[in-house]
Amino acid sequence: MFNARPAFRTLLLSVLTVGAALAHGLPSSPAARPSGQLIRQFLARPEGTVSLSQATRGVHAFTLNVHRIETEIAPGVRVQQWAFGFPSQPASVPGPELRVKVGELVRITLHNTHDQPHTLHLHGITSLAQEMDGVPHLSHAVLPGQSFTYEFVATEAGTFAYHCHVQTNVHLDMGMYGALIVEDPDVKPVWTAEHTLILDEWDSHHDPEQRPYTPHYDEFLVNGKAFPLIPELDIPAGQTQLVRFVNLGAQPHSLHLHGTSFLVMAKDGHDLPAPYVADTLPILPGERYDVLVKGRDGTFVWHDHNSNANTNQGEYPGGMHFDVAGSPALRADGTLAPPAGHDHGATTMTLPTPASTPGPAETAAVVRISNFEYAPEAVRVRVGGRVTWENHDSVGHELAVSVGGQEQRVTLPPGGRASVTFPETGNFVYRCLPHPFMTGTVQVQ
Repeated sequence: MFNARPAFRTLLLSVLTVGAALAHGLPSSPAARPSGQLIRQFLARPEGTVSLSQATRGVHAFTLNVHRIETEIAPGVRVQQWAFGFPSQPASVPGPELRVKVGELVRITLHNTHDQPHTLHLHGITSLAQEMDGVPHLSHAVLPGQSFTYEFVATEAGTFAYHCHVQTNVHLDMGMYGALIVEDPDVKPVWTAEHTLILDEWDSHHDPEQRPYTPHYDEFLVNGKAFPLIPELDIPAGQTQLVRFVNLGAQPHSLHLHGTSFLVMAKDGHDLPAPYVADTLPILPGERYDVLVKGRDGTFVWHDHNSNANTNQGEYPGGMHFDVAGSPALRADGTLAPPAGHDHGATTMTLPTPASTPGPAETAAVVRISNFEYAPEAVRVRVGGRVTWENHDSVGHELAVSVGGQEQRVTLPPGGRASVTFPETGNFVYRCLPHPFMTGTVQVQ
């Protein structure tokens, strides 16, 4: 009928057997080497359309609509998107995850509720017929108001994807993609939970109608969001979880995990014959990787080591940058660390005491910046009052605060002084753009 993905244990055993033979000086013919076995398996692998009649586990059907939506992808950055969604459910970028089982006949009906022609390309699925591949000049396009059902038999477990293949550079950039996961119900996973993370870049000012289409990417997204809007991954100590990475953007990325390493176990929907341990994963456009992560104590960052992709419109931190939260953090001596924000006893420096309850509202307040701290951290002024910041550090700072629905930026070179007037009541949080750990508040009464 069809071959499921290669048995990982068999391949790993062959690697270990040949390695042992070589270590003892025994001869190893090309046919006995792991590469020779892989070549034979590849040559014996059937290729081509798998007839729909060969499905063994019934039918798994989905319907996808297309909608024009507006989404906040980074703090204060809202963009127009073309998004997939299930009927009667909100559309999103990425589109809904499609999860099926080996042996199922998969039916995905694209109902084009948009004003542009679209298709579905089932990225990495090789058991389908040409007419189901979603490339317009080799199959067809689904015009506005039309529907088409894509069908295939799921033959191999792994991480795949779907996306529109009409004007691919434009439609992918507008968010027309999602994950397609094929599970093998006969294999018990060694992980306790899993996460699917889709990488993408965005030009926050692009116009999909402009020709030629020449995007300038300034936002870098994980599941449609940039830091700090990306949810953290919860992987407690004692657990092993699977993370599926899918790069559906136009640029390569290099994802580095702090504090621990991971096991790279599959690429592009295929188990690796020799999984490897790493802490940095280079991933090109279109590639998919499955990695195993073991939880530990503390919270550590996972980010693109291309520093430009760690920014939102050029401001750090941002972009492809998210946290992996484990069990409660330990001190270096093995004792339980206090919650973040408490004095960890790592320095004897005397810091200004935060003004958690600022004094009476005045018409003006002064905040002194020294040693990368605001003093006081919280001030209170009356409506129409003014706050002045004085920079006593030897480096420059740039403050960002939203007033009247618009973000104002205050540039403070060393020794600089600048003021902002607050015309409305409320609590206003401000931060330093190059040093985001510096935050303060202004309460306006």
